[in-house]
Amino acid sequence: MSAYNIIKVNATKSTNDKVKMLIKSKKINNKDVISAKYQYKGKGQLAKRWFSSYGNNLLCSLYLESTKDFKSPIYTLNFATSLSVLKTVNFFIKEKSFIKWPNDILSENRKISGILIENNFKTSDLSYSIIGTGINVNQTRFNNIKHATSLKKISGKNIDLNEVLDQLLKNYDTYFKRIHDIKYLSKEFNQNLYGKNKCKFLIKEKIFNGKVERVLFNGNLVAQIENIGSKEFKSSEIKIIY
Repeated sequence: MSAYNIIKVNATKSTNDKVKMLIKSKKINNKDVISAKYQYKGKGQLAKRWFSSYGNNLLCSLYLESTKDFKSPIYTLNFATSLSVLKTVNFFIKEKSFIKWPNDILSENRKISGILIENNFKTSDLSYSIIGTGINVNQTRFNNIKHATSLKKISGKNIDLNEVLDQLLKNYDTYFKRIHDIKYLSKEFNQNLYGKNKCKFLIKEKIFNGKVERVLFNGNLVAQIENIGSKEFKSSEIKIIY
């Protein structure tokens, strides 16, 4: 992919942290992608850990500088990234996959991918984003991690990690070109949400039945909760159980 410069590393703490190190040392350029075979302290949303076996999965982070004309709500980046990852997963397997708010992709009701976007601001303007993506590709054993799967587990085939990365970057191009069209991105994002028929939620350590309604431009979830009704939640206030 000519628009991106891929920097491959053997192992790193996390690919997002590697990008931060390169930013600090001024050794990174716009659209540089760090791709690692292994990360020993992979990070997920809300400081959760992301575990991956050596050389079996796609672990990468994109350094993306903001443009002066970027005036869309910041969550537009999450819409575009999630759709890019979803389309990448769907390219390699026939089973329908879904976006699980706020930052996962599910296939066969199991987690196949996680996303972590870290934004940096100068005053109130977005300066740059670090877009971290992990896709389970050829890993088939997940030890004590429940509800995990991979492209290989579903397809029964070994898949070239370079092909997965190429597809992901191609899809980044497709959706980032529409970054100013939040209505389009929001509509497609919401059409592919997990839990729209029914699901369970964890709220203040209690489990509720309900269903996902939509995700708003601000990134908050609107859910229909049994005995509560329709309500808006931040990601720190509610968890979708699968």
